[in-house]
Amino acid sequence: MNVYLDISKRYLAAHKKRTGLSVLSITLSVALVVGIFSMLDVLLKFEKIQVIHDYGNYHILVKNATEAEKKAVSGRIDVKNTGTLFSFRSGSINGDKCDILSVQKNFAPNMSMKLLKGTYAQAENELMIEDWAAEKLGAGVGDTVSFAFGDKKEKPFKVSGIFADYGDTKATGEPGVTVSLKAAEKAEVEKKCWYLIEFKDRADIRKAERQIKDSLGITEDRIARNDHLLAVIGQSDHKAAVGLYQVGAILFLIVLIAGVVMIYNTFHISVMERMRSFGLLRCVGASKKQIGRIVKKEGFLLLRWAIPGGVLLGMAATLFCSALLKYYNGYMFSAIPLFTVSPVGILSGVAAGVLTVAAATLLPAKKAARVSPVSAATGNGEIRIRKAKSEGFLTKHLPVETAMGVGNAVARKKTLVLMSASIAFSIIMFLGFQVFVDFMHTSLKTTKPYTPDVSLMSEEGLSPDLYERVSGLPGVKRAYSRMFGYINAEFDASLLTDEYKKAVGNVKINADGTLSSPEKSWLISYDKNQLKWAGTDLVEGSLSEDKLNNENGVIAVVQNVRKGVSYQAAQFHTGDRVFIDTASGKKAYTVLAVLRSVPFSDSNLNLATFITTEKLYTEITGDRTFKIIDVQLKKAGRTETVDKIKSLAVDNIKFLDSRQKNSEMNQTFLTMAVFIYGFVVVIALISILNIISTMNTSVTSKMKYLGVLRAVGMSGRQLDRMIAAEASAYCALGAASGCVLGVLLQKALIKGLLTSIKIVWVFPLAQVLCVFAVSYLVTRLSVLGPLRKIKSAGITETLGSLQ
Repeated sequence: MNVYLDISKRYLAAHKKRTGLSVLSITLSVALVVGIFSMLDVLLKFEKIQVIHDYGNYHILVKNATEAEKKAVSGRIDVKNTGTLFSFRSGSINGDKCDILSVQKNFAPNMSMKLLKGTYAQAENELMIEDWAAEKLGAGVGDTVSFAFGDKKEKPFKVSGIFADYGDTKATGEPGVTVSLKAAEKAEVEKKCWYLIEFKDRADIRKAERQIKDSLGITEDRIARNDHLLAVIGQSDHKAAVGLYQVGAILFLIVLIAGVVMIYNTFHISVMERMRSFGLLRCVGASKKQIGRIVKKEGFLLLRWAIPGGVLLGMAATLFCSALLKYYNGYMFSAIPLFTVSPVGILSGVAAGVLTVAAATLLPAKKAARVSPVSAATGNGEIRIRKAKSEGFLTKHLPVETAMGVGNAVARKKTLVLMSASIAFSIIMFLGFQVFVDFMHTSLKTTKPYTPDVSLMSEEGLSPDLYERVSGLPGVKRAYSRMFGYINAEFDASLLTDEYKKAVGNVKINADGTLSSPEKSWLISYDKNQLKWAGTDLVEGSLSEDKLNNENGVIAVVQNVRKGVSYQAAQFHTGDRVFIDTASGKKAYTVLAVLRSVPFSDSNLNLATFITTEKLYTEITGDRTFKIIDVQLKKAGRTETVDKIKSLAVDNIKFLDSRQKNSEMNQTFLTMAVFIYGFVVVIALISILNIISTMNTSVTSKMKYLGVLRAVGMSGRQLDRMIAAEASAYCALGAASGCVLGVLLQKALIKGLLTSIKIVWVFPLAQVLCVFAVSYLVTRLSVLGPLRKIKSAGITETLGSLQ
């Protein structure tokens, strides 16, 4: 009954070249969706593992939970695991300062605690220590150590077990100590007790949290959330996470629209050049509805071939990224299967392919159905000769063949819009996804150019002679020193954030409007090189050592760290005044720059962090001694060099090893970088292939028209120039509109949705120049193949095809 639909199959079989280009265009669109959705799905799996390693595998916690509350929560059907955790202020082990916590045995793996030797601490006088600390203290399983909580009352404790190192504690030189729950409960010192809750997969955590609070009467101030983990699994209300979700939603909407535009453009060109064929079908009795069905059938026949190719191409990109991470970071991702397939990504790509083909064929099908049988019978509409007009602007200023090329592009406005839109959407996607690159560099932990491998630190100060000895070691790449201390700093109380006010309670305000805080601020000195390196984190102002010295300037740091928790105490801007108690009395200093963060944290509670020059630091504090010497190592001979530096750590000099922490930072960064840059590369490659496919299809569809021009005397060189001019017109309009809209989108996403992350938007000049250069080059290269084929064909052969 629907035998007429076989026309679609026969047409595609008879025009293999054009069919291949159409299949390629749809394949690229499907691959774009499959690749991005699959990579996002796998990225979230990898990122979840990374977040759990860094922040723990719990979703919410209850402070000071009662036994009744614990029993009620652990009995819920949507709760997977629960455990009690105690956190203490620093204590000491064998005279060395240490970090203390206690965690329930069943929840220890959730907090990335990996037991290497012995057993978990159970008795009241048992504890566990990190592997590096055991080596430093010369203590093993079964040995007795002298341990004290914050009250400094030393007691003998037995080492029941040794667990894997934590990069953070190793870098601070303060070993992590885990005491038994019995010891934690009986300790009469300041402590925090948290009841950690891990929910089952697919649980509605926000709903469960509300139910727990309502049923047990738990107030909001007793609930805290692991926002990092909740953000990864899409269940966070945190402003930064919500902003990132919105950015992702907007970009993926653009991806889907781009897919529709790519496929629609292909069908539009195909339908426009076959108007006469559709008209002839109308002449022999085909209805409008049947013509529409023929075009739609073509679309789904092409989709039958394109979907497998698109799925495989998208999966290939995802598998490459997964394999790279598995072998680079085997410690963390070794359990992940090598061929990590994302059903979500594949189903999304298939669904998007079907929907985009259905949407993209709708208008061309209607266009084909409306073709006039009269036009087909008379032959009009195949090649239209416009009425000659007086010499225009183009022919006055350009060679005739160039003017014809630009004129051809401008004359067919719908084709011009579609061709340009196809190019523009590719560019918009590329520039839009650069936001994730900016987010990654700004928000994710990664080592900076000035991040040390190891350090020597002393509260009593380090001598210049020691600095020279360290700098002269053969395995040392670079050594640099720093002073730091605590100061009384006051500034306008209106600069304080609500987050800080909530954390400290009531803040006393002086008569002049400045705050009076019991907490001191952290002051750090930077030399000229460190100021230069800090430029990557600059939010406002400029980093000039001379300007800071001449104008009594300080640099404010946005993100402060209090006991390992990042927060923002005040919203500083350039020009703000800070009043500091100096060795010669209180003086006013001006904020000349604002940094996003610094790559080290303070173990004490402080109000804010400021940076200044070595000269001003000495004037403020009266202290000239360095507190730390940071060392970056060469790749060769690291172990020997570290041993030599470690041997210098005598007489209250502390040796800090940041290598593990740096490695973990870089691996975290790489986890995101592989996929984020993967997104950008996939989009860039598909955009390039789309331009090639689009231009190839466009030139191929003009075979008869170009053959006629050759028949009336146009040379091959003139033909090249005309097609190049037409392609350049599409490229120029598409690249210009794509860059304008892409830059505006990039700016809107960063300034409108990611303000809390403190990403600084700058005009992406390098990206824009690269886009124009690549677009032009690809556009010109994409027409070479079709032109070669046209010029190699005989003129009589071309004219014969017009019959």
